[in-house]
Amino acid sequence: MRFSYLFYALLMVVLPASANHIGHETPDHFNLPVNNSASEAKDHHADYFRCGGYIRAGYIQTNSQSASALGGESGCGYKLNQYVAAHLGLFASWDFGVNSDNDNNIQADLFNQESDSYLIVGEAVLTLNYADFEVFLGRQQLDSPHMDADDLRMIPNLFEAYLFNYHYSDELSLGSGFVREASGWENGGNASQFLSIGKGLGGTTSGAWISWMNYQQEAYTSDVWFYYIPDHLTIFYTEFDFSQVLFDTVSYGLALQYDWGEDVGSADMGEFSAHTLGVTFSVSWLDITLTSAYNKNFGETGATISLGAGPFFTSLEELTLDAVEGEDAQSILLNLEYQMAEEVVAGIAVAEYTAADKKDFNQEELNVYIYYNWPEKFTTELIYAAINDKNGGEAFHQFRAILTYRY
Repeated sequence: MRFSYLFYALLMVVLPASANHIGHETPDHFNLPVNNSASEAKDHHADYFRCGGYIRAGYIQTNSQSASALGGESGCGYKLNQYVAAHLGLFASWDFGVNSDNDNNIQADLFNQESDSYLIVGEAVLTLNYADFEVFLGRQQLDSPHMDADDLRMIPNLFEAYLFNYHYSDELSLGSGFVREASGWENGGNASQFLSIGKGLGGTTSGAWISWMNYQQEAYTSDVWFYYIPDHLTIFYTEFDFSQVLFDTVSYGLALQYDWGEDVGSADMGEFSAHTLGVTFSVSWLDITLTSAYNKNFGETGATISLGAGPFFTSLEELTLDAVEGEDAQSILLNLEYQMAEEVVAGIAVAEYTAADKKDFNQEELNVYIYYNWPEKFTTELIYAAINDKNGGEAFHQFRAILTYRY
């Protein structure tokens, strides 16, 4: 009861933070070509440096479990001058008393390890700017191919990181840094705790060194990322995105990706070797967009794992290429999306995930979703996901609804 009063007071007293910071402006249903630019990933809107937050209501239902929760962020930023700024944000997920008393019946993605409410200091970041240099120190949001916010539940994934970014020109930026810990529903443990990157990925204690380079022109973007997790993994990722408007009503986009992962040192997560290629193509006509994507892993083990949604073009709500058990995994995706109005997007996506020997892994996933962006204040996400195991495993179903209010 004490927690309930505290959470309510925090949400009512402190104004919500800008949508530009707390999550995706549009739903991240799956990984269509996105710009993982290091500079944009850390480019805070002016409203980030005032008091703000958001309130969110969520419901999730799977085959035998369900959960409802209220959540949100209450934070304040302060810009001392053009060189120094800071932001502090509290994040919470609250069970307001309508869920089952039996923890086995509660869908745990919305809560902590014990399926309980929690409150954390999710952001405590100091930002330093001088000329073309930027430094970000402390707990913050991070959007990179293998470590990202993935804001699909009550709060996004959050990271304790120490990052340096340099804008060489309007087109080119590069940087490096150290990511120590992560929290969130995908950190491999207790969502209410910041755990070391190595432990979050399923190994033992260790942080991650990262570096990146991003080049942007009007029609295309190219990214290169490198991750080094001592005694765990080395990861190299690169992506090239190209888009073009052919006519007033027709445009298209093409993206290519390459991902390489290899175990290093004592390999606390076990032996690992992955080489993954990906391609995706989309074409838009009026308000309709058709997208196809394909990923293929040529490594001796499965595709490189991630903290977050991951970089692969064929990722859906539940399945992604790194979930495939077996060698030479591949996946193919088709998505049809319709912009019904300026505020409403609806779509359907299907994908197949298989190993070289389909007896090892052969599953299909269907996603049906609606995204409603109410003017300025509200966003609503409704998504239904179904997985069919063609090897005879139990079918899986999920329905998720999230309503977010920002002001």
